Amino acid sequence: MPLSRLPSPPYYAVIFASVRTDKDDDGYAKMAVEMSRLAAQQEGYLGQDSTERDNEGMGITVSYWRDEAAILAWKKQVDHTAARNMGREKWYKSYTLRVARVERAYDFDRPEQA
Repeated sequence: MPLSRLPSPPYYAVIFASVRTDKDDDGYAKMAVEMSRLAAQQEGYLGQDSTERDNEGMGITVSYWRDEAAILAWKKQVDHTAARNMGREKWYKSYTLRVARVERAYDFDRPEQA
């Protein structure tokens, strides 16, 4: 999966690190796809980068937003709220969410080999 291509900073990153339970992998996967689709439709959404769950159940998703108002609107979005509640009840052992303002960003792309 390619990395998100974002505008020049400043913008915000919401860093969601979680440790999953072993419950309902299929339901979780479907909900994750739906939440990514829904987030992409929100005003102020810029992109997302995500890792797969490791052997201990840890995964990280970073979503990028234009401003804090967009982040707050996503937090209050009704389907996202329902998914968050389901995650607390069923899918997560623990999680942390951190919000950071991105001041600088750098990119590197290896040139294609001929």
